[in-house]
Amino acid sequence: MPEVVNTSFLGEASSAEEEFDNSTETMIKVDGVSMIFNMASETMNNLKEYAIALARRELHFKEFRALDHISLEVKKGDVFGILGTNGSGKSTLLKIIAGVLEPSEGTCTVNGSIAPLIELGAGFDMELTARENIYLNGALLGYSKRFIEEHFDEIVEFAEIEKFLDMPLKNYSSGMVARIAFAIATVIIPEILIVDEVLSVGDFMFQQKCERRINTLIKEYGVTVLIVSHSNDQIERLCNKAIWIEKGHERIAGDAHEVCQVYRMLGGHFGSPEAEQRIFDLLQQPTPDRGKLVETFSGENRYSTPVKILESLKSETGKDHVIIAPGLNHAICMVANAFSSLDGAPILLTRTEALPELVEHKLRELQPNNITILGGDPFISEQVITDIKRVCPSSNITAINENTEERVAYAVFCLGKNRGWSKKAILTYKEGLGDIICFLPYTYRQKIPLLFSVEAHTVADDVTEELNKSFSEILLLGGQDVFENNSLVKFNSTKITRFCGKDPFDANEIINDWIEKEDNITESPFEAFLVPIWNPADILAAGPLTKERSCITLVEDTQNLDSVTRNLDAIISKKETLSKLVFFGDHTQFSELDKDLMVKALLNS
Repeated sequence: MPEVVNTSFLGEASSAEEEFDNSTETMIKVDGVSMIFNMASETMNNLKEYAIALARRELHFKEFRALDHISLEVKKGDVFGILGTNGSGKSTLLKIIAGVLEPSEGTCTVNGSIAPLIELGAGFDMELTARENIYLNGALLGYSKRFIEEHFDEIVEFAEIEKFLDMPLKNYSSGMVARIAFAIATVIIPEILIVDEVLSVGDFMFQQKCERRINTLIKEYGVTVLIVSHSNDQIERLCNKAIWIEKGHERIAGDAHEVCQVYRMLGGHFGSPEAEQRIFDLLQQPTPDRGKLVETFSGENRYSTPVKILESLKSETGKDHVIIAPGLNHAICMVANAFSSLDGAPILLTRTEALPELVEHKLRELQPNNITILGGDPFISEQVITDIKRVCPSSNITAINENTEERVAYAVFCLGKNRGWSKKAILTYKEGLGDIICFLPYTYRQKIPLLFSVEAHTVADDVTEELNKSFSEILLLGGQDVFENNSLVKFNSTKITRFCGKDPFDANEIINDWIEKEDNITESPFEAFLVPIWNPADILAAGPLTKERSCITLVEDTQNLDSVTRNLDAIISKKETLSKLVFFGDHTQFSELDKDLMVKALLNS
């Protein structure tokens, strides 16, 4: 058992276990602390250049604020966590509290003895044995020789180095060195324990062992603890209070669970100061009951989500017709959604080389009268087609055997030519997935076919002919970098409406504004489909949902706070008739906090 200590001189530790006072006594008070370092504004190649510049007074410095007016208060018995990305100032703050650094501005008051676990292994001599280093490091920490002798066996036992005591430390692994350092540093029980990334070193079993010892110090002895950790879960598990510091600035402080929730969502995120402030303000509002306001479509992978979507549709859906599309080709999946609009057929996705087991089970259950397979080699192998025929021997199977996305799209258009296509067509490029997703509900409702340009952003002759002959309007997705104006003269007899934005989110807003005017979709109750722009796999088969639901699509980068606030504005502007938020993506795409933000915007704005 570690020794109880309440004096500043650690070598004269008391052996008595004392009852701790769990009062509101302040142990650490940091008030407006800033840490400013002067950095040379010019790079010097050597010491001589530096000395000359210094002598001539030509050496200029610029200020770097590692910390900027940080304030916090730690009460007796608190377990206080400090969060932040690398270089945020966390370790600098701990060094100020430990007395290693003097702050440039502000004050730091500490009431009690400190055991700092800041740089484990500092002061070890790698040429000496573990036995010798225990005495050496203990002396550096202020322990007397007698104190080390009394606790030597305890240190060795905790570090699990009995068989290696007389081996030079240079032959130890870094994890074993960390074991020794931690065992020495925690052999006493201080009033304040400072832990800087200690729980991330060594092997997994050692980390657990360290955490158990720290928990003992907290629960049995009431030690006040400051912990810096990159593990958000660790801070949430161990701490009752926390502060998030980013680039030297305090971002949020308070209850550890709440701080960790915010950090989990916003840590590593970027955006304008205005967007950041708005998110913080919204987070401070009470979390409303979501009730039936939120729905999520997500599966274990991109192949299971379409099955869930199918099962959410009307019971007879899929009995007559099922569309099979290659799950790894987003362009063809979007073509599948356009084709589905003609009869509401559900879409199932397949791997290129093999039919996923879950999809096979669903086909076996449905036994649809008709199956349309979109794409030949390299999109869907003959083996997949063979498997489908085996699973559904009575189904009428139509396979579109084309080897490029633009030819698959044209073949699908031809297949549905006499089945009710709109007089409008979408023309885009196969990489323009974000824009196509934005249009998905509208194109589905209006039965609008999807056609692609070829690689050089030109349009094949047969596609051009069809666009001029069969359609009164082309919805063109892409700016001049995709379709130059002079390349569009071939469509001089057809109305062209071009959609392009500065980024996918700007384009999303432009498209939705146009759709609202064309379709009046937001004048009656409707839903908003929220889609993660960088991984939209879960919406690739969502077209059939739009047959049963009035909806618009909002694309989002949850790490881009300006993207988040843009969607908050969209939700607020439509709150009178917006009935539900439907998220396409699992917890890695949309966290619970992401969903709460959108619900708050819907209910509290």
